[in-house]
Amino acid sequence: MRKYISEHKRLILILLAVIAIAGAWLIRRSEIQHTYFVVRRGTFEKFIETKGEIQGKKAVNITLSDIFKDPDIQIWDIKIKDLTPEGTIVKKGDWIASLDQTNISQRIQINREAMEIRQAQMNDAKMDTALTLSQIRRNILEQESELGYRKIDLEQSRFESPSYQRRIQTAYNQKVRQIDRQKRNYELQKMNLNNITKREEERFGYFKNVDVKLQEAFNATTITAPEAGMVIFARTRGNRKIKIGDEVGPWKPVIATLPDLSLLISETYVEEIDIAKIHLNDSVSITVDAMPDHQFTGKIRTIANVGQELQGFDAKVFFVTIELDGPNQKLMPGMTSSNHITLEKIPGQLLIPRKCLFAGENKVFVYLKKEGKILKKIVKPGHENDEMVIIDKGLEVKDRILLTPPENADDIDFFDL
Repeated sequence: MRKYISEHKRLILILLAVIAIAGAWLIRRSEIQHTYFVVRRGTFEKFIETKGEIQGKKAVNITLSDIFKDPDIQIWDIKIKDLTPEGTIVKKGDWIASLDQTNISQRIQINREAMEIRQAQMNDAKMDTALTLSQIRRNILEQESELGYRKIDLEQSRFESPSYQRRIQTAYNQKVRQIDRQKRNYELQKMNLNNITKREEERFGYFKNVDVKLQEAFNATTITAPEAGMVIFARTRGNRKIKIGDEVGPWKPVIATLPDLSLLISETYVEEIDIAKIHLNDSVSITVDAMPDHQFTGKIRTIANVGQELQGFDAKVFFVTIELDGPNQKLMPGMTSSNHITLEKIPGQLLIPRKCLFAGENKVFVYLKKEGKILKKIVKPGHENDEMVIIDKGLEVKDRILLTPPENADDIDFFDL
């Protein structure tokens, strides 16, 4: 081996030199490619970038039972005690969440104490009614019995003097009127006492009915899945996902959703300054943080009419939904998306990267390399987006411009339009 190396040493040195020169040329070529940008014509695109979240367009809501909407039970807020993990695949009837039962248990106890009081009052009213009416009926029977004796006296008085007959007739008539008054009084008393008893029965019935509702609410603190699917937690007012310890109630009953994954949307928010620029059916390019190498397409389907204030934004924002084109099994609810909303496309424009554009001495310019020299070429820029800018005047196709200022930038003179 040493003999071989010694005999071919010259050839090996030549090969190493060639490799080094080629490597240096490739490195230099790479540096040139990364240092300069060749001006070209292309389609300028105006767009807005927003962050969103993938969701199912249609979803089954997992909510509180409607019993909590009943004002009789007086349960306005109830804490979430436990939750199944988000993303869990569940079947119909599977457990989703448990709610705190403390408040309901207290309401049940308070209501039952009130119900016992009303039951006692109802029983007292029924007893009073029975005793009072029984006494009146007994008096009427006694009066009717006495009327029978008066009737006998009246029949026997026909053998007496006319004055005696008149006195007996008068006594008989008075007794008849007295009995009639007692019967009318009995009906009035009966009606009054029955009304009192009915009111007490209704009051007792109300508390008894509330007890049934509270028991139903108590049983409804165990939340189960109405359908099969993947559990995605609902959001609070601050756009935060619901968690253990949060409160739900009749006015915020949704705990989670079971989205339909066959049709997906990206839910996003557009700032107030940009909302007038977008329209329904505008095209959108979508990338997902979890799959940066994949690109999806979609269109704007809804734009909120009213803005809202959200944490993380300096101005009001409008809720926007973007419907993705076709189903995709790789996408899952909850994934973060970057939405590239195309506002306008202008073909045939002279384009350069924004980072190639510089400003100084009240001039806008680029560093143009021409005939081996570098010049500060003054240009007139037009529309721009986050990446590219249109050059209305000052450059031509195939001009080469620097991506970064040269070391002697301060010594370079301006070259006017």
